[in-house]
Amino acid sequence: MTKSDDASRLRAIIETAIDGIITIDEQGCIDTINPAAAQMFGYEPEAVLGENVSMLMPQPHRAAHDTYVGNYLRTGEARIIGVGREVLGLRKDGSTFPFRLAISEVKLENGTRLFTGIIHDLTRQKTHEEQLRRYAADLERSNQELENFAYVSSHDLQEPLRKIQAFGSRIESRERDRLSEQGQDYLRRMLSASSRMQTLINDLLAFSRVSSRARPFERTDLNTILDEVLSDLEILIQETGAQIQRVRLPALMVDPTQFRQLFQNLIGNAIKFRREGETPLIRIEMAEAPAPAGQETLSGTCWHLQIADNGIGFDEKYLDRIFDIFQRLEGRRYEGSGIGLAICRKIVLRHGGYITARSQPGKGTTFSIYLPILTSTEPPDVSAHLHLSK
Repeated sequence: MTKSDDASRLRAIIETAIDGIITIDEQGCIDTINPAAAQMFGYEPEAVLGENVSMLMPQPHRAAHDTYVGNYLRTGEARIIGVGREVLGLRKDGSTFPFRLAISEVKLENGTRLFTGIIHDLTRQKTHEEQLRRYAADLERSNQELENFAYVSSHDLQEPLRKIQAFGSRIESRERDRLSEQGQDYLRRMLSASSRMQTLINDLLAFSRVSSRARPFERTDLNTILDEVLSDLEILIQETGAQIQRVRLPALMVDPTQFRQLFQNLIGNAIKFRREGETPLIRIEMAEAPAPAGQETLSGTCWHLQIADNGIGFDEKYLDRIFDIFQRLEGRRYEGSGIGLAICRKIVLRHGGYITARSQPGKGTTFSIYLPILTSTEPPDVSAHLHLSK
């Protein structure tokens, strides 16, 4: 292959490159410019050849450019040569745009030097980043408004509900014998509905408080937290004969109140959703493990907490639904509001982690919680993750 063929091939590569390519001489004048670069700046190639490249730069970059080149030629100090950086370009119409610039030096056989700049337009990337930033800010604001609404609404509903329950209880204790059988049935239904409403309000308040009443992280012995939860569930454990198998847990940087709530919900669920005639068996394990793929808040090694049971299980096609607020796969067969697992996910997300489950109907469920290995008392920043509010 001749030198002419090599030159033609190189010229074809430069002319068809997607990124812009500009070559300047030692005086900073444009020696070559490919179509991609000319289009970025809004010029015909012939209009800029021989012109100082600073014409493509807004102030203060324009004034500083010749200083950079002159200083390099004089001292050999490569402040911009061989260093990729983000700069602004000036179009013919006066508008500016961001691009990534990488400059390299070529020494020709006759001793002269040329400087080649590779230009990658960042306009679309910056636009997308700004859209995501605004979307994340809007989402965070919306989440806060929803949490405030849930808290205020739930709090304001408490007083009228207390009156319904109080007067209903008085009727039951003082006027029950005067009621017809149908009237007594209506009263039982009213009190039952008010009790379910009380549970729902309390759970809504708990859901909103995951963020509104969050505490700083502190090094916490999870064994102590687990002991307290099992003590609270002692009567239920005795009544059902539940067997708890556990390993020694580590001390982690967590919000202790929220982790207590996490254990309470998951272990309580494991006992509640037991199979009829079957002794509940619950295994609690925790060890270091590789972070699951596809989770932006986790990388490298993390803590993996597993809480497994031999209960009724569920069809994994409903996996996404079980962590949503008010979702109840079993209808009203079991007591509860359907908020417990939504609270668990919100707690895990606040800790920068990820929660999922494996299950089969009639064969139990294993909840897996992955947590980053933290050393700071500050919770990880997860505000940009769009599933935060679920």
